[in-house]
Amino acid sequence: MPAHTGAPGAGIIGPALERVLREAPAARCRLYVLTDLGRPAAAAPLAAALLETGMPRHVPEWALLHALAVAAPHRGGGLDRRLLDDLLMELRADGVRAVWFLPGPGDDDLRALLESAGFRSATNHGLSRENEQTDGYDEPEIWRWAPGLFREL
Repeated sequence: MPAHTGAPGAGIIGPALERVLREAPAARCRLYVLTDLGRPAAAAPLAAALLETGMPRHVPEWALLHALAVAAPHRGGGLDRRLLDDLLMELRADGVRAVWFLPGPGDDDLRALLESAGFRSATNHGLSRENEQTDGYDEPEIWRWAPGLFREL
């Protein structure tokens, strides 16, 4: 769903959502939520992830994961991994070829989750040779050299 401060799951992401919406065009930001279909429709989501993707109306070739969090009452049950696995599968089906994460202070748990899911240091692993060419400013070449995590899909 489009990312905005009133979207379901926005409260789980916290201040990262407002920061990302100030820095990136809203049309490129998406909020993914994990809900329990056995609960009432008005029940709050269990987990959420915030991503920025390539140009709108085009097949995005990359995605930048800004945040992934589980609501406090549901932490410790593996929902973070479930959301990540579902998210990567959906991104791959949508044509996304690479996912990036640029960690900041306090991102140690998310970094560990991503590394367990096959993300590797971006400084040691860039795009594969066939994916190295960029199509203008939308595929941020600098991310290949940034101290973050990267995974090809």
